[in-house]
Amino acid sequence: MRVKSTGACLALSVAAYVALWILVPRATFLPVLISVIDGLVHLAPPFAVVLLTIAGMILMAAPTVAFMAVQIALVYYFSRLRLTWQGAAAVLLGSVAAALLLGLLIVKQSGISAKIGRSPNLREALYIVGAYSTILRIPMQLAIISTACSLGYAVSLLVRDKNLLLPVVMFAAYIDFWTVTQGPVSTMLKKAPEVAMAVGAPVPAAGTGTFAPQVLVGPGDFLFMALVFSAVHKLAMDGIRNYWYVFIGMTAGMLAVLFGLLPSLPALIVLAACVLAANWKHFKLSRQEIISTAIVGLVLLASLPLVWSAIKPAHIHEPPLKDAPISKPQ
Repeated sequence: MRVKSTGACLALSVAAYVALWILVPRATFLPVLISVIDGLVHLAPPFAVVLLTIAGMILMAAPTVAFMAVQIALVYYFSRLRLTWQGAAAVLLGSVAAALLLGLLIVKQSGISAKIGRSPNLREALYIVGAYSTILRIPMQLAIISTACSLGYAVSLLVRDKNLLLPVVMFAAYIDFWTVTQGPVSTMLKKAPEVAMAVGAPVPAAGTGTFAPQVLVGPGDFLFMALVFSAVHKLAMDGIRNYWYVFIGMTAGMLAVLFGLLPSLPALIVLAACVLAANWKHFKLSRQEIISTAIVGLVLLASLPLVWSAIKPAHIHEPPLKDAPISKPQ
């Protein structure tokens, strides 16, 4: 019965995700209401200004809150599926194939090949996928999320003890902090943002008439959420408690970026804090385990900057089709 219930909840989460993709950009009433509230703020008495400001912020935050709730639910219910190594690998390969095929269809549908007189290279294709507004992005985003979830699920099969979850999320948090502030993600966002737009899960602004991203959830965030949720379910920890902690923490982080309180967010730091808060009573490391974890962690922390300095590209050329017009689907 649980499998059927999990499958139904996962299907409902997918349906809600598709609905948000379609409806949020068309919700023109939201920016209108926000504009009305903004006008009233200048006329209202002081006590009403606070209420109007809060109402405006709630309206601005609503699409992000809805997307985060549904995206995290997608990962949560995927992680409740009972998959073997072979099953997780099959889902991974199928999801990768689907994402690649849909990406190729988006490139073909854009008509950019005819405009530049050749087939786009990989960098250009990623730019097209990230910039082109089309209904095909919906199944492609679901395929990318499924890819990350299946990989995280597969890794979670190695976590056979509750205590192992602690060093996993702690190291993930540091790695994410380093990659977002100094490492490959930082470089990509500065020099190749189209890559992030193509593989990330964007949350759109409301009422723009097209899918205009405001904040972005990276595939690594989905991977580690799936790892955590899968391990939590397998080790008989409180899954619902973990969902709410992760939802509240991750959504608060995204809203901080949305409202300009943070320029960017290493989301796995938030995820790690949420997992620690939700499961602290389950972690009981011995003195030897603490020492071993610290040693491995120090080696990892020291090696990451060295590895990146050795492999990072000296420069990244801008894609030549950046100024080429990309036609929109009718």
